[in-house]
Amino acid sequence: MQNIRIVEVKEALKRMKIGKACGPDEIPIEVWKLLVEIGLTWLIKLFKKVLKSKRMSMDWRRSTLVPIFKNKEDIQSCSNYWGIKLMSHTIKLWERIIDNRLRRETTISENQFGFMHGRSTMEVIFLVR
Repeated sequence: MQNIRIVEVKEALKRMKIGKACGPDEIPIEVWKLLVEIGLTWLIKLFKKVLKSKRMSMDWRRSTLVPIFKNKEDIQSCSNYWGIKLMSHTIKLWERIIDNRLRRETTISENQFGFMHGRSTMEVIFLVR
């Protein structure tokens, strides 16, 4: 796999929304967005190390699960909650860079509807009928 370039990091950063809750590392995305070239170079070195070693920090894998009440029925029933997983913005940034690479290098059939931006499995159901 090619080395990660500063352009890729900047592109991924642009797509990340500000004002989102932090993961366990408590580093807000705004910190990464404010970095100048020196900071971005450090981040790229970190990502290169992950690529080369094929190992990821255990801290990146941690997340905080926050239960959100659906506002219906019994507040004491677990089935009436959504689970929101708060992850490190650093790992989200890493995932976006890898996702971009995979999408550029992989051809996806025009018949693929699930898990595709702008497409829905409901479209397929209507087509089949």
